[in-house]
Amino acid sequence: MRQSFSILSIVVLLAGVPIAICDGDSPEIPHDVAETASGAVLASTASGEVLLDSAIAALESQQSLSATTRFQVHLLGHHLFGPGKYLQKGSGKDQKIRFEMSVRGAADKFVFTQVNDGQRLWLLEEMTDKQDLRYMDLQRLRDAGLLMGAETSSPELNAIGLGGLPGLMENIQSLFQFGRAVKLEWNGMTVWAMRGVWRTDRLAEICPSLDQGDGKDSSKIISQFPEWVPVEVGLLLNTETLFPYRFEFLRTVDVSASKTRLAPIAIMELLEVQFDASIDEEHFDRPSSVRPTDITKEMLRRGKNKEHIPSVRTPTANR
Repeated sequence: MRQSFSILSIVVLLAGVPIAICDGDSPEIPHDVAETASGAVLASTASGEVLLDSAIAALESQQSLSATTRFQVHLLGHHLFGPGKYLQKGSGKDQKIRFEMSVRGAADKFVFTQVNDGQRLWLLEEMTDKQDLRYMDLQRLRDAGLLMGAETSSPELNAIGLGGLPGLMENIQSLFQFGRAVKLEWNGMTVWAMRGVWRTDRLAEICPSLDQGDGKDSSKIISQFPEWVPVEVGLLLNTETLFPYRFEFLRTVDVSASKTRLAPIAIMELLEVQFDASIDEEHFDRPSSVRPTDITKEMLRRGKNKEHIPSVRTPTANR
C-alpha cells in the first residue's frame, strides 16, 4: 500500500493528491486557441500564466474555504475512484489544512488523511485492518530550508496538506508552462480551460538520471518517463472567482498503430465549494489516536541527500 500511495503522490499534483472521479466526457482543451474544441468554446482568451497567478493569490486570500472532492485514476492497470474533502482555514504560517480521500479499488477501500495544524503535518493511512499514522515537525523542516519551494527530496514533502490548493497550483505552475486559456461551457458553467507542458529547465533538474539529449528538446526526456508521470496538465477555473474546479493529469495513449491522443490518467474535481465557511478547529486535530511515527529526521536526511522528486511550496504570509 505504501508503494501505491507513493506512486499516486508523484502522479497527481506532484503534491500528494491521488485520484478522481468525473461524470461525462473530459472536455477537450485546444493547444492553439484557433483550434475548435469538442465543447462550446467561447471567443474570449487570456494568458494561462496570468490567470494562474491571480488564482493562487485569490486562494491565499481566503480566510476559510471548504469543498468536497471527487477522484479517479486509471494507472498501472488499475482503476481507483472515490470521494474526499478539502478544508482550508487561516493564512500564511497560521494556515491550517485538512485533506481527505477515500479510495475504492476492485478489492478494498483505503482512506488517506492529511492534517496540517500549523505545527505538524499528520499523514494517516487507513486500510481495512490497519492504521498507519506518521507526522513531520514543520518548524524543523522550515529551519532546514526544506519548505521553501525548491526542495526535491521526498513525496511526503509534496503533500497537499503542506501548501493546500495554493501550494498545489504554484507547484504545478513551477513545473508546467501554460499557454493561452479559453472559455468553455462545462457542466452548465463557464470556465477558463488551459493546458500546461513541462518546462524544459525543470525537467533537467528533476530527472538528472535520464538522457537529456541536447537539453533543448523536452520530448527526449519525456519519452523516457514511466507511465505514471503525466506529460501535460489540464486545469478548469471558475471565470469569476478563479477557483480550480478540475485538475487533469494527461498521458499520451495509442489509438492505433499510427495515431495517439492525450488521455487523463488522473483527475481531481472540487465541488460544493464554500468560501468563508465556518470550520470547527477540531477538524485540524491529530486524526487518530494510534501510535504515530515521527518521520522528521527521515525528511531531513532525504533533503540533505537531495533525492530528485518534485516538491510543493508551503504558504507564506505574503506573495
